[in-house]
Amino acid sequence: MLLKILEGVPCIDGRTNEQFILRAHMLTWTGDIPALSKSLNLTGHNSYKACRFCMLKGTCHPSNHHIYYPSSTVYNIRSHDDTIDMAKLIEEETNETRKGEMTKETGYFFSNHFFQ
Repeated sequence: MLLKILEGVPCIDGRTNEQFILRAHMLTWTGDIPALSKSLNLTGHNSYKACRFCMLKGTCHPSNHHIYYPSSTVYNIRSHDDTIDMAKLIEEETNETRKGEMTKETGYFFSNHFFQ
């Protein structure tokens, strides 16, 4: 659906009754952590690589099994190109076991039209 809107959809100008091509571009979106995780195809806020901005890896707490993120002064920021490359690799992987491992390693499920 988003790609169709980017390419344009025919519309009628209500004032002039003339046809034109309407194009839309997503500039930004907001939401709570679960909503953003779903729209960005992230694994979720309780996974090892849940941050959509960096590659900080979470640690599993031994007693309650929740993932937490120890404080760190060094952050490996995810770039747009890194995100696209990771998503393409996951999408192109044919071995389901390896695809699952890649999802855990990167924090992404698969490619998304938002990243194109």
